[in-house]
Amino acid sequence: MRFNKLDLNQLVVLDALLNEKSVKRAAEKVFLSPAATSCALARLRDYFEDELLHQLGKTMVLTAKAESLQRPVRDVLLQIQSITTSNPSFDPKTSTRKITIEASDYVMVVYLADLLRRAWVEAPGMQFDLRVVGTQSHSDLDSGEVDMLIVPEFFTAPGHPSERLFTDTWSCVVWDGNTDIGARLSLKQYLAMGHVGIEWGAGRLLTHDETVATRLGYSRRREVTAPNFTVVPHFLVGTSRVATLQTQLARKLVANSPLRILPCPLPIEPLFEAVQCHKYQELDPAVVWLRELMRQEAAKIGHEHQPAARPVRRRVAA
Repeated sequence: MRFNKLDLNQLVVLDALLNEKSVKRAAEKVFLSPAATSCALARLRDYFEDELLHQLGKTMVLTAKAESLQRPVRDVLLQIQSITTSNPSFDPKTSTRKITIEASDYVMVVYLADLLRRAWVEAPGMQFDLRVVGTQSHSDLDSGEVDMLIVPEFFTAPGHPSERLFTDTWSCVVWDGNTDIGARLSLKQYLAMGHVGIEWGAGRLLTHDETVATRLGYSRRREVTAPNFTVVPHFLVGTSRVATLQTQLARKLVANSPLRILPCPLPIEPLFEAVQCHKYQELDPAVVWLRELMRQEAAKIGHEHQPAARPVRRRVAA
């Protein structure tokens, strides 16, 4: 089928070429031979009167024209996909739909584990592909690589609908053999201790507590930098270190490790986790069903807030 003299079948090949920047990889993605993909590229070059991809050393790079086509071509294909995959008669009991979700390991432990246990009962044939959120998450949602993101509200992707799921607070966690710490942790003790910090997304995304500490003008001595939240207990037990974690996660971890939870002396505002789906999937019956299940499960998460921390003044250098 042609539209404005363009063979619409070529859009799929064009999308693969623009994203893979390789004839061989694009051919594998669209299940064509490299020769057929090269022929398709030649026809696309003729149509757009542009090279689209050109060799630079050992790699291929996009021309300016190709870069301008990348987003609209992907958007067109995603809209077509939303039309062809949407099933008005969606039934979770018989569906074999696969949904890909990106979230932190914190969200997976305190929220998704319970959610997917319920989904197993209500939709035994559905599949859920969980991936760790990171610096690429916004582009993954934009491109349709993932169906949903569950991220802090401050990290939601622009241009896609979002909905708040649940709230959490922040607590400190220490080894229960640390006799230097009583029932409460003063700000002075907290700042003097060695900290276990977390940097996610290949070390480029800071946790909210780190951002707040910096904003207030406090420097914490980080002794260990962990790649995710759930490994933190291993670096606390047998030491005098402290970690600042989401309260719901801290409760989960303490249940299986010799740790104690203490109120955090930093005045960190609550954390709000939100779910996002692609703007073209907002009305997809499978996504609508899962979002409703998410709301119901989110309502079960306790919203108890820890005792209010003392007001902290911004430290000013002498």
